[in-house]
Amino acid sequence: MHEVSVAMAMVDELTRIARENSAEKITLVQLKIGKMSGIVTDSLKFAFDAIKLEHPLLSSAEIVIREIPLVYQCSSCSSTFETEDAFYPVCVQCDSSQLTIISGTEQHIENVEVEV
Repeated sequence: MHEVSVAMAMVDELTRIARENSAEKITLVQLKIGKMSGIVTDSLKFAFDAIKLEHPLLSSAEIVIREIPLVYQCSSCSSTFETEDAFYPVCVQCDSSQLTIISGTEQHIENVEVEV
């Protein structure tokens, strides 16, 4: 479960952010996680909730995860479309398989709320 290592890295980054902003406590962490990021959001949330208990700065932090859909753009007809098919997608307009991923691979901290 690599979500534990992702959560641990996230704790390090959140600690850095808190230190830079002279925060006493982090209350909310909002994440953007793409469908194709390889992260299981429920597992990440579980890992973060377990790890945060060891860090007083984060112990009461709530985590909110916004899942970003997988969106492709067709190189043939320029159509953009959302799909669940990550392995063998084809354009919904022209059936081309020459596609570029527009979104769905992101994995980052979108917002952090702190108490100073």
